[in-house]
Amino acid sequence: MKIETVVVGVLQTNCYIVHDCKQAIIIDPGGDAEKIISIIENKHLKPQLIVNTHYHFDHTGANFDIKNMFNIPIAIGGKDAQFLQNAYKDALMFMIDAKKSPKADILLKEGDEVTFGDIKFNIIETPGHTIGSICLYNRENKVLFSGDTLFFESIGRYDLPTGNLDDLMASINKILVLNENIAVYPGHGPQTTLNHEKANNPFIIK
Repeated sequence: MKIETVVVGVLQTNCYIVHDCKQAIIIDPGGDAEKIISIIENKHLKPQLIVNTHYHFDHTGANFDIKNMFNIPIAIGGKDAQFLQNAYKDALMFMIDAKKSPKADILLKEGDEVTFGDIKFNIIETPGHTIGSICLYNRENKVLFSGDTLFFESIGRYDLPTGNLDDLMASINKILVLNENIAVYPGHGPQTTLNHEKANNPFIIK
């Protein structure tokens, strides 16, 4: 499994192109569609799916262009799907240009699997940042894509619509029981590990 990180949009969102045997999924294409498309074409990848870890515009802003370019479906947590197509309006409030996302084609829930090539991700529902936030976990490669649930020495915001602190902390505790050596790829900022966060994250240390 190979992971390409593309930092996109004014909020510096981490978009991940995860690929194996030329098949790929695109996690959180939040903007700068041309940058994402360029990497895919230069590496001769065959995208299979767009996965949004949650509905916020900085994670979904390039859905329209990526879906149209490659004719692939969009997947999102089932509880966030109702907010996806209006997320661009939040961007406009901040004078940020964003395109309206198409509706989701696939609604994900706890225990679902996303597969491509020889890679399989398990879906973990992690509400708190949004009501329908999800993480993607690959047990074999010890990799977790955490969206805006868990960051390097921080956690996601919970003061936005559908956010909830108690839910967020419960979701983080759910993640922390996984293998400590898991590499965590967050929605913003640097990569980390669960072991590092257990020892250094001030929101987790008790």
